[in-house]
Amino acid sequence: MSDSYLDELNPQQREAVTFDGRNLLVLAGAGTGKTRTIIARAKYLLNSGVDPARLLILSFTRKSAREIVNRLRSSVKEGDSNRLKGQTFHSWCMDLIDRNPAVFNFGKFTVIDEEDRESAFRLVCGRHFKKSNFIEPSQLAEVYSYVVNARCNLSTALSKRLFNGQLDDETRRKILEKLPVYQDVIRKYLAFKAERRYLDYDDILQKVAVGLSKNKEAREFIAGCYDHILVDEMQDTNPLQYLLLSAFWDRCNLFCVGDDAQSIYGFRGADFKSIHGFTNLVPQSQVKKLTINYRSTQEILDLSNWLLERSPLHYDKALQANRGSGLKPILLHFSQEWDEARDIVMRIKNSQGEEGCKYNDNMVLSRSNWGLKAVETCLLEAQIPYEVYGGTSLLASAHVRDVVSALRVVANPSDELAWERYLCLFPRIGEITAAKLIDKLLGSESVEDAAAILAENRVIDPSASATLLAIHNLAAEVNRAVEAAFEGLDRILERKYKEDWQRRRKDVELLAKIGRASESLTAFIADYILDPSLATAVKNESDPEDCVILTTIHSAKGLEARNCYLVNINYNQYPSSKAVANGEDAIEEDRRCLYVAMTRAKDRLLVYRSQRAAQVLESLDAGELYFLNNLPPRLYDFESLDSQTGSWQAYTGSGISLGDAEEFDFS
Repeated sequence: MSDSYLDELNPQQREAVTFDGRNLLVLAGAGTGKTRTIIARAKYLLNSGVDPARLLILSFTRKSAREIVNRLRSSVKEGDSNRLKGQTFHSWCMDLIDRNPAVFNFGKFTVIDEEDRESAFRLVCGRHFKKSNFIEPSQLAEVYSYVVNARCNLSTALSKRLFNGQLDDETRRKILEKLPVYQDVIRKYLAFKAERRYLDYDDILQKVAVGLSKNKEAREFIAGCYDHILVDEMQDTNPLQYLLLSAFWDRCNLFCVGDDAQSIYGFRGADFKSIHGFTNLVPQSQVKKLTINYRSTQEILDLSNWLLERSPLHYDKALQANRGSGLKPILLHFSQEWDEARDIVMRIKNSQGEEGCKYNDNMVLSRSNWGLKAVETCLLEAQIPYEVYGGTSLLASAHVRDVVSALRVVANPSDELAWERYLCLFPRIGEITAAKLIDKLLGSESVEDAAAILAENRVIDPSASATLLAIHNLAAEVNRAVEAAFEGLDRILERKYKEDWQRRRKDVELLAKIGRASESLTAFIADYILDPSLATAVKNESDPEDCVILTTIHSAKGLEARNCYLVNINYNQYPSSKAVANGEDAIEEDRRCLYVAMTRAKDRLLVYRSQRAAQVLESLDAGELYFLNNLPPRLYDFESLDSQTGSWQAYTGSGISLGDAEEFDFS
């Protein structure tokens, strides 16, 4: 194998790739060639005579692991290419269990997914607990998963997941009240799994990691199967994954690549302190840094570097642009959410004509999927193709799925899952009552028969049957059928989503517009609801890959675009009130979220902020909390979507009273 690949590396990358010690952490800043460095390291090891079967590459997604291995196949002999392993932590552990039955004496078992786990918790609660003690299965699964992945006790998980990490006396009292119920439910869930020989998603890692930590012979045997383990996205590892790796770092060589400034998965149990204190945790370890950025211009990096420099944590990392200078980031003030969305869509249109960009040269980023909804609506109205990454798209949102459940029942009266969702929308209908009704409804031969069964039932709201009949009568006109579903469920959904129903209802109105292009109700559901690839995108027919990217920040890592639009970068969002309540660790994770968003941009970075936020900053001491407070003017250009004045200036002239503005012509 030629060493020409080493000539393509910069000095920092080459030093990391040719490292000859035991364990190494490469702190690779955004855009510094992290994937190139991992691939070069693997090539270097293979070129040095390492057996491909004794080299393991771990990544957090199957796609990224597969891409790394595919790019390496040309570097090994034809017969050895299939011996290269690129896996996720979970697929690796499953492989260890399957290949080593003498080590992992688990016998026959069935793996259950997240939905199955929630169903199991629901079943356990329904069988053993009174309604007064009922806990949402999703909440149980979340708390249980946090205990396993963060390797903490149940009280800590309750504090973190239910009470924003607060530990005041009142919160402690509430935790102590809830603790016995959660303990009882989880014990019964564990017994349920053991009885039916189930392993859930977290069990796959936990059983291997804990088992190896307690069995020295097994640990040495399994670790002896590998010489080198390469770990991508190390900043996203949680304590359970660290426990798993600890079984190998005394016998194998670890080469871990990550960025402490991009550690943003604390809510999943990822521990920022682990990567920040790598040399204290991992024996015989060193740290090297990659700081030459190949993605962005220096002006974009100057703003990103400034953001990190303001942190009380010491990242000691300033990225330098290999590309040199470009345009300054733009800070834009808007009055209304729709002004922000329309401006983004206008700029996307203009980027095609003036700059020769494609749609996929544009990326819109938000900390939550909610922040993307107005932009998504404007893109639909402008008939601009887009794809949604992360969160839930318009057609996967809970309130939209509620409406769609009624459409699905009409399209197929045998759709049991749709019936369960639809019936549980109505007052006095819980899962037990719904299950009894479904037993009767599934025998219906038509929508009319099903509606008649509902009409005869004295428990359920009469609108349940009336809504289905209204949809059925308009099924030939999909948009009108959607409107009928919306009208029939409006009152029900307003009560369910009372805090923000006025905002959510616009999505349902938009759903009716989408329905105009469908030939039938069945086709609409098949095309837009049941096909997940279509449920997250409105594609460009002439070029399916050319779509504007809408993404949550947590789904944006690894993505990049020429033009990036950051929405709602307001004082109450960065940091969020929840982060402020949780303290410094959570506040700094919010800072890293904003850093990740900024460093996606290659040429243009546009940061949108509510004008109201700027006015509040003039009058209140948002001070040290708001990340963009005291932002040096040299780092950005300014635009106002109202006045285009080019700078933000507080008004200092005389005010206009009601009397001054009074005018009436009596003639």
